[in-house]
Amino acid sequence: MKKIGALSFAGALSLMLIGCGADGQKEKPTAKEETPVDVKEETIKEETPADMLQNMDELDYVEFELEVEYAGDHEYEAELETKSVGTVIAKIEDELNHVRKDGTEAFDELYPLVQKLTITQQTNKDEAIAEVLKTFNLPTDYTKFDLEITFNDGTKIEFDDKTNK
Repeated sequence: MKKIGALSFAGALSLMLIGCGADGQKEKPTAKEETPVDVKEETIKEETPADMLQNMDELDYVEFELEVEYAGDHEYEAELETKSVGTVIAKIEDELNHVRKDGTEAFDELYPLVQKLTITQQTNKDEAIAEVLKTFNLPTDYTKFDLEITFNDGTKIEFDDKTNK
């Protein structure tokens, strides 16, 4: 009989301890429970067409077109261009990673990359190619490289390379 009483007492005590733990303190939510709230609060603001135009005005280029081909018919294409009608075109076709983006989604990815570039009208071909591949994190084993840039003053330069050294 003493054993039953002791077991009952231990069981009741366990239930009380469990109950007290939940009463006075709130349990912290798990990471999974926090994720939806955090994602909404930390979502990167998408650019509006006006924001995109303003940002493009800060670049040295009004047009940036990149096409890099790789063995196996894989290609990376990127375009960022300010049109004379006051719009911005942004496109990414990345067959290497099976990614295709247009509009603000492409702009949000391309603009920071193009902004990092230091290519000028005096930059030589090898330097331009190396800088673009590094900035865009593209493989160096391309079969064809084509870059066209139009500067704010209307000057257009093109860097082509049909064979990788």
